[in-house]
Amino acid sequence: MNRRFGLYLLITLVALSACEPVPVQYPPGSAQYPNSTTGAPNPPQPPAVSGSQRMQHVWNKAMEGVAMGGSIAGPYGAGGGLIIGLLAGLFTADAHYNQLNQQIHTEQQKDQQLEAAIEQELARQRELENQIANPGAAASPAAQPQSSGATTPAQQNLPRQTQPANRAPENSQLAGINKPVAPPTVAPPFKNVEVRDVNGDGIPDLWIYYNPQKPGEIMRQEEASKGDGRVDTWSYFNQGQLIRRDVDSKGQGRPDLVFYYDKEQIVREERDENGKGRMTYRASYENGRIAKVEKDSAGSGRTDLWIYYDSSRDGEIVIKEERDLNGDGVADLWSYYENGRLVRRDVSAIGLEILAKQEQLPAPAAALKTVASPGS
Repeated sequence: MNRRFGLYLLITLVALSACEPVPVQYPPGSAQYPNSTTGAPNPPQPPAVSGSQRMQHVWNKAMEGVAMGGSIAGPYGAGGGLIIGLLAGLFTADAHYNQLNQQIHTEQQKDQQLEAAIEQELARQRELENQIANPGAAASPAAQPQSSGATTPAQQNLPRQTQPANRAPENSQLAGINKPVAPPTVAPPFKNVEVRDVNGDGIPDLWIYYNPQKPGEIMRQEEASKGDGRVDTWSYFNQGQLIRRDVDSKGQGRPDLVFYYDKEQIVREERDENGKGRMTYRASYENGRIAKVEKDSAGSGRTDLWIYYDSSRDGEIVIKEERDLNGDGVADLWSYYENGRLVRRDVSAIGLEILAKQEQLPAPAAALKTVASPGS
């Protein structure tokens, strides 16, 4: 009996798998695909379901029926599930593969739309780069696309083409820079920026920013003094005159030298001598000559050395020096000079005690006088 039942199932499976697909039936009132006689374009038809695909689907459904029926009613349930699975697989094979083909077709359409959008964006970027690199060609009538007055989103995002920025006046060079200035080699992206290649190596090393309201008036300059394209000097101007210059001399990406100017003449200088982001040296100038220096020689964040210079004479001639020996911000040792020679030293009681402990008492050649306060 079991052999006969198995033989019957095998014959049924072969007969069902060899059947042709049933034509698609449309429900009443539904819209059918237009054919060639209506004049409307035919949509792409999904590929026909092959016999092997139909058989595979029928077999999968049959195995699902066997597993489900066997779990419910044992061997007899497995046999019933097999028949039900075969029938279900037969009638749902076309719908299953049609749905699968439709999903594949939808994903392909999305991929085509995405590729078209990417190609359109690449074309817009190439057009933008061409207009930036050749501002004269973009402004010519031949390069202008003809339109009916409406602008596309890509055209709205393009920067406005303007005339090249005015050349800087001859006195616009930084203080202390005597290198010859070469004409700009890079087209500036904005009307108030001028880019120059000073050393002629093809790499921009000077950027000049002009006042948009006053053409020709410099507001800021950035310089790559080492010729590597990295900015290490920043200069700031007020009404065309240099007022401040920041220099990154250690290559740390931040200024460690700052110079202040008044009417193009230096008035103050600050240095970060330890490279820790804190100024440890400050110098004041009078008429372009150094007059006073304040230093944090111990690196404690507080000034402990003051040096005074004779600003009425050329050269750095020291006239007085003050030191804070205990770090309380008050001078404890005063040294006086004439023509660069030490002639006198005064020390406070606290300073004398500190010097004695450190065995750093001045030599007898320099007179040492204990005072309560400087000048007494």
